[in-house]
Order: sequence, then C-alpha cells, then structure tokens
Amino acid sequence: MLLHLLLLLPCPAPYGDLSSPSGDVVTLADGPAARAWAAVDPGAIPTDAWLEELGPGAPELLALDHPWTEPATWDAWGRWLGPGQRNPSETAALAILAARHGRPADAWSHFAALTADPATAAATMPRLLPGIPSGPLPQGPLPDGCLLHPMPPPGSLAAARRHTAPVFASTEFRVGAATVRLVISVESTGVEVKLHHLAGGPATFQIQLPDLPAREIRIAYIDWLRQDTPNPPLLVELTPNMESPVQLFGRYTVRKESLPALPDEHLPIQLHLGGLWLEPADNAPPTTLQIAVAKAISATLCIRAQARSAGTADPHSLSGGITVRLPKGPAGERRLALLASATEAWTASR
Repeated sequence: MLLHLLLLLPCPAPYGDLSSPSGDVVTLADGPAARAWAAVDPGAIPTDAWLEELGPGAPELLALDHPWTEPATWDAWGRWLGPGQRNPSETAALAILAARHGRPADAWSHFAALTADPATAAATMPRLLPGIPSGPLPQGPLPDGCLLHPMPPPGSLAAARRHTAPVFASTEFRVGAATVRLVISVESTGVEVKLHHLAGGPATFQIQLPDLPAREIRIAYIDWLRQDTPNPPLLVELTPNMESPVQLFGRYTVRKESLPALPDEHLPIQLHLGGLWLEPADNAPPTTLQIAVAKAISATLCIRAQARSAGTADPHSLSGGITVRLPKGPAGERRLALLASATEAWTASR
C-alpha cells in the first residue's frame, strides 16, 4: 500500500477554506485527470462563475441532490453532450452529473478534458473530492453535520475487477473547526476511506461510501465495527487528540448490470436500423422521465429513440432495434445510468 501511495502525483489544490487560497493538496495517480488538475493555479480562489455560461436554470439543476430523477436534467444533459464544440462549462456540468449518477469513470473523463480551463477545473474538483454537498461552493469551511460523497479514484472499476493494483486518491479540506485529510482507495474487496484530523478543533460530518457500476456495498464498517444496514451514511467524529484516523470500509459484492448492447465505442447497427425503445418493465405507460430520456438520446445520437408500453412494437418492422426494459426503483435508475454512460461513449466515438 505504501508503494502505491508513493506513486501518487501530488497536485496543489486551491480549496479548503474556499474563500481564500490555501496550501491544501489533492493527489491523484498519474493520468489524464491528474494532468488536468496539475494545471490549476494553487493560489486561485475557485468560484461558480462558470455556471453563467450554462444559461438559466442550470445552477438550480446542478444543485439538486438527485438531479437524474428530473426530466429537465436529461434535457440539459442532451444539449451539453450534443453535436458541436463543447465548452468547458458544459464539460464541467457533465462531470458533476456523472458523479451524481454513480459513474466515476465518466466523471473523471470529463474532468480530464478541463486541462485548458484550470479555473473551471478548480471549481469542479470539490464536487468530486471530497464530494461536497449539492449547491454553490461554500465560502468557508464546510458545516458540521454535512454529508460528503467522495468519488472513487480514476481506475476504480478496473481495480475492483482485479485488472489493476489498488487505486488511491486524497484531498484536504476544512469542515467545522478542523482541517481534514481524506484518503479513498479501491481494491477488489471494496472501498476504504480514511479521515485524518490534521489541525484545528473537532468536526462531525457524514460520508456516503460509493458503489461502482456492477459493484455494490453490502457490508459497511466504521473502524471495523460492522453496521446494521448495508450502506448507510457513516458518521465521522474527529477530535484534535486522535492518534489514528477514522477508517470506513465498504465490502463490494458483484451486481449484474447489462444492456442489450454493450456500452463500447461503436454505435450498434441495430440503433441505426430500428432505433432505441424504452419500456417500463411493469407494462405501464412510459413516465414523463422515460419520455425525456428517449428524447435526449434521440437528439444526441441522431437516431430514433422513444418510450413506449411493452407489447406495442410494430410486428411488421424489418428491424426491432434495441429495447431496454426499465424496472421500477433503484434497478431502473441504474439501467438509465448505464444507458447514459453508453450514450456518452458512443458520442465520444463519433
């Protein structure tokens, strides 16, 4: 583990007390995201000025705790992802939305594209690490009691699948009266977050350990004490006299997730021939959200995409296209996240 930590690339981070420059540090393993972060001026003060380029309604949309449950989010996502030159503000918005969707690889990929706009990268990073609450950047320490959603490091899914060695990332920030270092790592068994009290007074906050695509946390621990529920927000209490960090751990189990077409870099020919069809799995009429999803994908990929009730396919069609069944609840939300990820991959390949 020490060897991997030594391989991390240290990059100055311009936040902690977000109202002034600081000497805090973000570390990412060398790669595209780390190179984008290395371009950030360590003396810069991050602001949300980049949101102005997104137009009316965008700041409110990105401030939602669960933006992907709103049709307006899919409409905006389709515009920002669509054909033409994407500006840095749109790229940052896509990174934040991917993070809220549980798609870390997509979020870091969008973040890596911010190399030429360090100011926007500086404002985006706190939404990934330490995963500050939704809404505007705080002008000062994070409040006691806040809930953080730290993103898994780049390469986490490969590490969880044993394709690579464990991956790590860390950040420093201020919360309550304390300065804190957060170190997050992912390996085949699960995700670990360590919270170190560096300076100042006490602090209390919560951490939501992240699932991964095709991986979910079934057992969570605080300092190796097993929690009663599978993956609750975990309460962290830090004091100045602590001799060791608070350790959080979530044990991964494999979760089957798939689409009728693999989310690779090639748009399946079936989509060109017969289109994409979204069907509620319970044979109900499609929801407003599902209709918005289909509309956004149709405009983005320039294909026919629609939501329909099950059993209403045209039996005379030469090609049935690709049909995606959408269960109710979290399973349906995860399938939509896979579909969004596939759409972004197919868009990037064009």
